[in-house]
Amino acid sequence: METKIALTVLIRAKPERAEELKVAILALIEQTIKEPGCEVFKVFQHHDHAELFTLWEVFSNQLAMQEHMQKDYTKKYFALDLVESVLGTQHIELTVT
Repeated sequence: METKIALTVLIRAKPERAEELKVAILALIEQTIKEPGCEVFKVFQHHDHAELFTLWEVFSNQLAMQEHMQKDYTKKYFALDLVESVLGTQHIELTVT
């Protein structure tokens, strides 16, 4: 069984760029959720700190994640250079059997 790739990423927009980042992330969501290997791609903007966003991503396997990173729209998002800092972690869901 292939291991799902689950990530939680905290992103801080560059000063005065939060609204631009929000628009860019919304465009990224629209494309990413159509990928066959994307199981979850949700983004949350923090209520009290509009410059902070949390991404919750789940891809069916490592290959799906790698393919996502090679998509033109993903590269375009990163090329916009709207992010000041990123803190991410990969995790495994615990389930009761």
